[in-house]
Amino acid sequence: MDTAAETTEALPVPLPFDITRAFTFFFEDPDWIPKLAVGTLFAFLSPFLIGAILVTGYAVSLARRVREDRIPRLPEWDDFQEIFLEGLRGMAVSLAHKLPFLLLGILVLLALAGGVYLGREAEEFMFLGLPALFGGFVVVFVLGLSLLLYLPAAMVRLVQTDRVVSAFDVLANVDFIRTHLTRYALGLLAIVLAGLVSQLGFFLFCIGIFPASFWSMCVMGYVVGELAKLEPGRPGGREAGA
Repeated sequence: MDTAAETTEALPVPLPFDITRAFTFFFEDPDWIPKLAVGTLFAFLSPFLIGAILVTGYAVSLARRVREDRIPRLPEWDDFQEIFLEGLRGMAVSLAHKLPFLLLGILVLLALAGGVYLGREAEEFMFLGLPALFGGFVVVFVLGLSLLLYLPAAMVRLVQTDRVVSAFDVLANVDFIRTHLTRYALGLLAIVLAGLVSQLGFFLFCIGIFPASFWSMCVMGYVVGELAKLEPGRPGGREAGA
């Protein structure tokens, strides 16, 4: 009997990414209300660094639980030290990728302010300065969009390897996106929609911005965890040892 053939037949057919469950899994936890309450508090404190770190750490911890198929998906708020450390790793990956974009945006704003000031005395600004500034805004927009598309792959890499430095392997991250393009696109769509809900939730659904913001971070954690189940070099596979 051909053992290789048997092994091939035994491989499960990979399921498509369930975008609907990305929005509803949160409410499957019987203790989602107290977990949401604590998360809302830290989301409210996000302008202070400690709040942002803990919310990020919770999302990373959630991603690890999703990758390991642990039930319930939502972590308990009982190990603040571990959540804090996870948050430091997640923030390091996120901020390091966003920093060049932020610096470029600041430079464009400074150029705009300087151009407006000089434009009071130089009519040439209308012919030379404005097109240059418009080009700068286009560059910032393209870089921001690229960051939005790329950053989840870096977070997936962090969850898969548990090493911050691995999240900066650009070639590996791009290869992961290319290999799992359909699932990655669906996951990215879920993250974008959840972010939109968190921004408009107060006006559309009469819910607070901070609960919606925390929920959207959990959606991102769920998506990252589901994508982290996939093996980088093989469509539909799992990471070795998962």
